Amino acid sequence: SRISVGPAISFYKNMPHYTTNIKAKIGINATYKAEIFLLPRTNLLVGLEYMNQGFTFHGYYKAPGFTYLFDETYAYTHEIRYSEIQLPIAFKLSLAQERDFPITPYIFGGINLRYIINSYYLISSDSTGTTEYDGKGNLDFENQLLKGLNANFQAGIGIQKNRRTKAKALFAELTFKKGISRLHYTGYNNSNNVAIRESNVAITFGFRF
Repeated sequence: SRISVGPAISFYKNMPHYTTNIKAKIGINATYKAEIFLLPRTNLLVGLEYMNQGFTFHGYYKAPGFTYLFDETYAYTHEIRYSEIQLPIAFKLSLAQERDFPITPYIFGGINLRYIINSYYLISSDSTGTTEYDGKGNLDFENQLLKGLNANFQAGIGIQKNRRTKAKALFAELTFKKGISRLHYTGYNNSNNVAIRESNVAITFGFRF
């Protein structure tokens, strides 16, 4: 089994007609994975991951009960924070036999099922400073199997310091993930309709036991 934790840096691509100045917030990635032997240098990784990410952008806001005509101004700041659980299925290929070397580099790749468990929005007017909404959100995906359920691809590199007599190890990993579907943001009471492309890089440190 493997556990790890570390910061995540996200990258977002906005819809330029409806949003501008999108910026990511630092996130966190925590993982638990079982490492299952397949071949002398190839193992299967399955488990559970937690990710918390966030971003801000400037855009429009259509207040509930009002008709809004977008005038190509971005008068509102939207701050979004969201958490998700992921179920990874990946293959790990060691570049050297772990039983023969104290330090072994490796590569890995696969797919993660992902489910958004909660989201939080803060929407404010740039001109007046008024808070339009501050509370729970309903962030999901543009295309989804069930509400809040989709997947992403992952690939990464790692390095592992082995305790060869006990099969334990310390490791560090750099993981890149890219969402298959864009995030779908509807704001408060359908105040917005925005799709945002998302990917991230996580730097994690962990222990195999």
